[in-house]
Amino acid sequence: MFRRENTLMAQPFDARALKLTGEMFPVAEQVPNSANNGFGAFSVSENGILAFRSGGAASNRELVWIDRTGKRLGSAGKPGAFLGLAVSPDEKTAAVRLGVVDGGQSDIWLQDLARGVISRFTFRPGINRNPVWSPDGSSLVFSLQSSGGYSTDIYRKPAGGNGQEELLIHAGINGFPLDWSPDGKWIVYQQTKQKTAFDLWLLPVSGARTPVPYLQNPFDENEARFSPDGRWMAYVSNESGLSQIYVQSVPPSGTKYQISAAGGVAPHWRRDGKELFYVSADQKLMAAPINLGAMVEVGAPQALFTIPQMLATSFYAPVQNGQRFLVNSPAGGDAAAAQSITIVTNWDRSLTPH
Repeated sequence: MFRRENTLMAQPFDARALKLTGEMFPVAEQVPNSANNGFGAFSVSENGILAFRSGGAASNRELVWIDRTGKRLGSAGKPGAFLGLAVSPDEKTAAVRLGVVDGGQSDIWLQDLARGVISRFTFRPGINRNPVWSPDGSSLVFSLQSSGGYSTDIYRKPAGGNGQEELLIHAGINGFPLDWSPDGKWIVYQQTKQKTAFDLWLLPVSGARTPVPYLQNPFDENEARFSPDGRWMAYVSNESGLSQIYVQSVPPSGTKYQISAAGGVAPHWRRDGKELFYVSADQKLMAAPINLGAMVEVGAPQALFTIPQMLATSFYAPVQNGQRFLVNSPAGGDAAAAQSITIVTNWDRSLTPH
């Protein structure tokens, strides 16, 4: 099964002979790319169950300020098709991914959080995504998935937008930058490998830029964030069968500390390192008290508020030492942006080529 433009297609295939055995035929119309990973918004199981989403990949969103109690404090700028965000170190600018990716194009824009002015930052054709600020706010790195391709490249560009983009690495499948170390020396990025799923790598910013593996095993490890002192890494792993938040030293020692209890994604550190925020399996924004020393001491996570409908992992950012949050939220409320998923059972029996 595959997409041809926005039409979901199927074609018979002999897995033993590794060859196609019949003509392709359409299964569903208007099936977009998935907003969070750039691949088709469909999945099919071995027992004949098909799930797909129809319609646009990005609905109308807005950047909203929310305090720790869940109270909405106001919006930053006008609504748009926002797919993610990253707030600058001085908390004056948000780098956002903007655009409908159905046609294979999205770009990074810079949103002035005080004036509400937004300006385009990337111009290369393809899916520009995952902006990450340098510790001093002078530049950003981001990934580019060229139109029609699946491999990604990681680029660096001055935040002022005047300088040239610099290719840092051909990062491979799902090679997305995640964070920049506080000392400015390393970028942590994720990459998909056939045998080890999602892995985490450390890329030196200067010198030969030879990537160093951080975590590689048969499980998924992604969404990594350096601690404010640079000595620890928060990340998501499904090694227990459920996506959970862990913290491990940099470089890794093998000793890890589980932060979440019942599932978690999208970790973010408070700027002083005394709290770690994440989103629970039931979409609650959680705050875990944490003490970073020779070991990691973790308090009981507390639920702050329900996070709005998510389109990507980078959909919120804590500011002012965790007293408020900038959240990529559906314009007009969560229900206004809700999109349905169609489930078809025995699709290969009920749908025949035509």
